[in-house]
Amino acid sequence: MPHLQELVAQFREHGYKMTPQRRAIIEVIAGCTALHPTAEQIHDRVTVRMPDISRATVYNTLRELVATGQIFELSLGLGMRHYELSHDEHAHLVCVKCGEIRDVPGDLGRVAMLFHQDDGFRSIRHEVTISGYCAACDPARS
Repeated sequence: MPHLQELVAQFREHGYKMTPQRRAIIEVIAGCTALHPTAEQIHDRVTVRMPDISRATVYNTLRELVATGQIFELSLGLGMRHYELSHDEHAHLVCVKCGEIRDVPGDLGRVAMLFHQDDGFRSIRHEVTISGYCAACDPARS
């Protein structure tokens, strides 16, 4: 997983100016290694240091980071997009009751091969989301 300085350098290499606001957003994302924060959660954390930062700045910076491949935008069936820094192959376990999201390492290339077509399509990213109940929310345990 890239460190903060690597993320900043990569952002600049893609032609983006490193403003204090963008740096603060990248610092928050780099500090959320175990979480899958939403844009709103990232905004809330950045406003602790920069109370006047706009939501638009956060959303625009997230869009730029996704476009450059530095972070991933996840749609996990929870009604909002989440973001993660991890580039390791893994699936997501999502609790449909409490919204907990857990990473599960795995070889997703093997999963992608199940859907391989000889029509010239080349996949570059695979996402696996498994929805269910965490141990605390499972109604079958009640």
